[in-house]
Amino acid sequence: MRRYHRIIRRTGVRPESALEVGGLMGKDSLLRFQELVQAERYCLNLYDMPSEDGITAVTGNANDMRDVFGDDMFDLVLCSATLEHDKRFWLSVAEMKRVLAPGGLLVIGVPGYVKDPERDQGRSTLTYRVHYSFDYYRFSEQAVREVFFEDMRRVRVRPVMFPPRIFGHGYKPRRRAPAPPPPTLRARTVRKLKRVRDKVR
Repeated sequence: MRRYHRIIRRTGVRPESALEVGGLMGKDSLLRFQELVQAERYCLNLYDMPSEDGITAVTGNANDMRDVFGDDMFDLVLCSATLEHDKRFWLSVAEMKRVLAPGGLLVIGVPGYVKDPERDQGRSTLTYRVHYSFDYYRFSEQAVREVFFEDMRRVRVRPVMFPPRIFGHGYKPRRRAPAPPPPTLRARTVRKLKRVRDKVR
């Protein structure tokens, strides 16, 4: 909780809309930070939960949120200790990016693994315990940076705690203005004639 709060404080994000994927209601919700109280807040989980305190609980699978959320809906998307339990985590990551608005902030935390140089000069790794009946994955810093945050901007990734949890955050690129269409044949011809006339004069 402290790590997520620190990221939100330091980035200065003040979203109009926020989503927590795989979140909980009650005191453990990441949507309760003071910086988010003015936002329209949603919490998605596989299990049915009651909405409370201005947070709307939504039942659904993060692998496909199209029936629930449209494109570019949220200024902030949070996900904590969820992707390791998701058989198809790459689908959920793609969906989080889809619902995130251009310029919006995505923050993900997962149990990871890091080298253990003190014990064996880096020949093995340290990781977090198995902590649920379905617990499929552990992630490296490289996976968080290059898989979760691929094509995102101003990405920061860092392991914290022991055993490690890997935290990453980054921004969805803003859309560029479309390039103007190429000039038509008539417009090109008119420009050429104008250049010829200018030379003659």
